[in-house]
Amino acid sequence: MASMYNINPILHFLQFIILLKLIQIPLCLSTNEGCENLFNCGNIKQIGFPFWGEDRPKECGHPLLNLNCTNNTSYITINEVKYNVLEAKPDEHTLRITKEDYLQGLCPTKLVNTTLDPDLFVYGPDYNNLTLFYGCPPSITFPLNGRFLCPSNGYSDEFVYTWFGYNLDPQAFSCRESMVVPVLNSLIAVGDLTRIRSAIGGEFVVRWIAGIQDCEKCQKSGGFCGYNWTSRQTTCYCGDQPCSNGQSQKSPSVPH
Repeated sequence: MASMYNINPILHFLQFIILLKLIQIPLCLSTNEGCENLFNCGNIKQIGFPFWGEDRPKECGHPLLNLNCTNNTSYITINEVKYNVLEAKPDEHTLRITKEDYLQGLCPTKLVNTTLDPDLFVYGPDYNNLTLFYGCPPSITFPLNGRFLCPSNGYSDEFVYTWFGYNLDPQAFSCRESMVVPVLNSLIAVGDLTRIRSAIGGEFVVRWIAGIQDCEKCQKSGGFCGYNWTSRQTTCYCGDQPCSNGQSQKSPSVPH
């Protein structure tokens, strides 16, 4: 009997080690939900996790990363802003996108920030934020001298100011609203209205970071990457056969 009591701590320790291993492996289900399908639309080819849409069911991607195809053109909506996807490089995890509403000019009827969700995307290294401050009085002390009138935005006697770099609070300058847009560092000339138009009307590159590491583990096991919308964690679909790592049960949930 004494030997049994000596073995129990060892068994508990082994169970603890196995539990830690399971936590490190993404959930792997025994059935395939169609996540072997890839998104294809126009010149956007072979796009998989973390995106879903068209032939890829919603279980195959993050809820906020839906790609859709209209007239052979790909679109994605980020923070309620619709973008045209011009290019996708899955090996580099990058999208080259543009917002068509910029064609309205510097005085749009609706101001929408193009800031990204840091859990999903990061800007490419060549980009930074340009902030446009709207509804500003003409006699304010502003750190930069770039300004222009914006009568079509309803502020006929007030100025719009520009700022490049880190975020500034618009209330510090008595401005009513602000809009943030990503621009190439090489295009910045905050005092030149023509250059500003060129900068905010252009395309930019974002890199997706959601679930990359978990997906790589899944693919190495022979599975297809997906996403559990309820538990908010990466999922691994094994197809007709179990994954090579033998993981067929749900691993403990990891807080998101």
